[in-house]
Formats: sequence, C-alpha cells, structure tokens
Amino acid sequence: MKVKFLFPILIIGLLYLSMQVSSCTKEKVPNVVPVVECPDTIHFQATILPLMMANCSTSGCHDASNGAGGYTLEDHASVSMSADVILTSIRHEGGIPPMPQNLPKLSDADISNFNCWMQQGMLNN
Repeated sequence: MKVKFLFPILIIGLLYLSMQVSSCTKEKVPNVVPVVECPDTIHFQATILPLMMANCSTSGCHDASNGAGGYTLEDHASVSMSADVILTSIRHEGGIPPMPQNLPKLSDADISNFNCWMQQGMLNN
C-alpha cells in the first residue's frame, strides 16, 4: 500500500526537479542580422562610408583622433569589423548605447541600407 502512495509523489518530485534544472539554464541566442528586402546593391564608398562620416566619425567621436569606445569608423575594415555592434547601436536596441550619441535616431532608410550592406557581405565596393 505504501508503494502505491510513494510512486506518484516520486514522479511529481522528479518532474518538479527537472523543470527547475531546465529553467536555470539560459540558451544563448545568436546575434542575427534582421533580414530585410534589399532591392539594390549597397555600395560602401557611395552609401555606408558617407553615412559613417556624417554621423559617426565626426570630430571627437569615432575618428582617428579619439576612437570613442574603442571604435574608429573611418574605413571599410573598421566598419565591417564592428558592423554587428553598429547595427545594434543605430537601431537603438538594448545592451549597447544608442548612436549617434545625443542626436536623433538615424532614418529608417539609413538603417535599412546598413543592414542590407551587411546582408550583401559587407563588400568594399
């Protein structure tokens, strides 16, 4: 008689324990570049570099004289190396300070162009 009573308690206890253990682990979600429709090829020299120069590499920010936050965003190598952080920052997503600092958020078109450039392989074109 006691065995019949203990068996359901044992099962419930094991289920509870397995839920507690599994809920303690946090799966890491990979940093995924949001997929957007990119009708045209985005050129680094014509679109991305001017965007960086006008909004990021201004004097005292992410230029060669300062490199705020460890980022110098004046050429293809530095921009492509930091592209994930840049995209998160210009989209004003959590975890990274929104940029450009103390200025309005970039236009949706500018953010989309940067995202498309990333999706297209961050070419130095």
